[in-house]
Amino acid sequence: MRIMSSQANRGKGFESILNDVNEQYEKAGIALIHKRHTPIKATKTKGSRVLAGYFEEKSTVDYDGVYRGRAIYFEAKSTRERTRFDLANISNHQIEHLEKAERNGAVCFFLIEFAATHEVYLVPLATMRHYLLHAANGGRKSIPKDEFDVYAFAVERTKRAALDYLLLVDKLLGHGAA
Repeated sequence: MRIMSSQANRGKGFESILNDVNEQYEKAGIALIHKRHTPIKATKTKGSRVLAGYFEEKSTVDYDGVYRGRAIYFEAKSTRERTRFDLANISNHQIEHLEKAERNGAVCFFLIEFAATHEVYLVPLATMRHYLLHAANGGRKSIPKDEFDVYAFAVERTKRAALDYLLLVDKLLGHGAA
């Protein structure tokens, strides 16, 4: 579904909105989910500001936390494309990390924003795995936009949050609405 831009959301990046949503979840005692930052080795600083540096290692995924007693891991991606999501936006190390987390009981997925249309979808890890395997075997290197309506879940705005993705996590867990 379409995400309506409020005065508060206008001009904010996708991750910034997710950070705000996660803060709302935390304040309401619903979940504890945080943005994971890529470790950077500073080579030049001025006070507490990093002026130069490099990434020490590859990041894992964008977000992790706890919801309903379960670990939750997800990657947030945004595309300006209107008709597809390019699978080149997904790194092998991200899939590997999500698969390890899932094998250990975590709920794992992707949140994908189509920036041009202000739509966000939750894509379960199993669904993304299917598309990546198909691409690796010579298939399409992208997911057509219309397939998101069939194989993913549209994230809705609710009174609780601008992007209430945990309602969809409840579906993945087999729970009713939170």
